[in-house]
Amino acid sequence: MSSGRAPKRPPRRRQPAPERSGGPVVPVSMVPPEVAAQRVAVRNPRGRASGRDPRERALTELREETEIGEVLLRSLTRAQLVLAFRVFAVFGSLLLGLPALFASHPALARFQVAGIPLPWVILGGAVYPLLVLMGIIYVRQAERHEREFVEIVERS
Repeated sequence: MSSGRAPKRPPRRRQPAPERSGGPVVPVSMVPPEVAAQRVAVRNPRGRASGRDPRERALTELREETEIGEVLLRSLTRAQLVLAFRVFAVFGSLLLGLPALFASHPALARFQVAGIPLPWVILGGAVYPLLVLMGIIYVRQAERHEREFVEIVERS
């Protein structure tokens, strides 16, 4: 059974002190020369690479409001604004188009459903489920834009 402790490290070899003969002191390395000639990745002692994560760089761009961060935020804002205008245009044209339809076709305005005039049924009742549906569509599309924004930030 293990005691949960890390194994002890072997003791380091002590290098003999350089002689003080008045000449230049040459540092003595414990790394063999063939290994020292190879490229070695320098890592943080806690195991994580010393370089920054690309996502952190993109988030820093956003946080520090650099030109790249501004472009990313403008693209998200533009996409959300275009979506809002589209939803508004569809709902507004339906909502404003119905009175125009009833004004242009008076026979429809006189039609009754369960004793209630058709314009009242549509404008007083059928509009609300349509409003909820448009709200659901808007939220889903806005969340999709935000997910795409996060993917762009994570890729950069």
